[in-house]
Amino acid sequence: MNNIPSIKKMIDLSQDIYHLCPVLPAFEPPKLDYICVGPRDGWKLEQITMNLHTATHMDAPAHMGEFEKTLDQFPIDQFQGKMVLVDVSSKIAGEQIAVSDIIPYSKQLTADTIVLFYTGWGEKRAWTKEWIYESPYLSNEAARYLIDNQVKAVGIDHFSIGGTGHDNEETHRILLGAGIWIAEGLQLNDTELLQGDWHVFAMPVKIRDSSGAPARIVALQWTCSR
Repeated sequence: MNNIPSIKKMIDLSQDIYHLCPVLPAFEPPKLDYICVGPRDGWKLEQITMNLHTATHMDAPAHMGEFEKTLDQFPIDQFQGKMVLVDVSSKIAGEQIAVSDIIPYSKQLTADTIVLFYTGWGEKRAWTKEWIYESPYLSNEAARYLIDNQVKAVGIDHFSIGGTGHDNEETHRILLGAGIWIAEGLQLNDTELLQGDWHVFAMPVKIRDSSGAPARIVALQWTCSR
């Protein structure tokens, strides 16, 4: 009988969505309202109003106006792959993530690879100038390097893979123009992620014709039993 894989360990890489949680500075934060209150109505029912690029979310190529592919057009098997965690937590505020930061991981980059950048900004999530404007970010050259290595997807623990500076738009254009998806707003500070092999599953909410969507993203390790 062949070995049967089962889940050995699972880690949640997602951040919470909650009332007035931090978001991109140009947009209104989420608003959570109660339509029904349990003790009064017998049911509890909430309503949330927010943009789709809030907290842990995924960008589709259609996030940029010149591209058309939306998240619901991706085959579902494109939302999983082998994780390569690039630890750039030593970066100072506003420093770019360069090609030289990725080269030590180059042998791991394949068409089944999901590359995640750990900057430490996931733990800084708050309504502060530091969190919003000063995160490390993926440079245009590093984005091109990843695309040249044909990775499946890219993610980061900040709301923008390209930060909030002048490189942001082009970094998005390079990645999304290659037809891949981007995960943003991750939580990557679990030290176990630095040990062993991990697989990533990223499940966006299925919204028709969406440029992006909130997602539950997890990393897991497999074990085999007979």
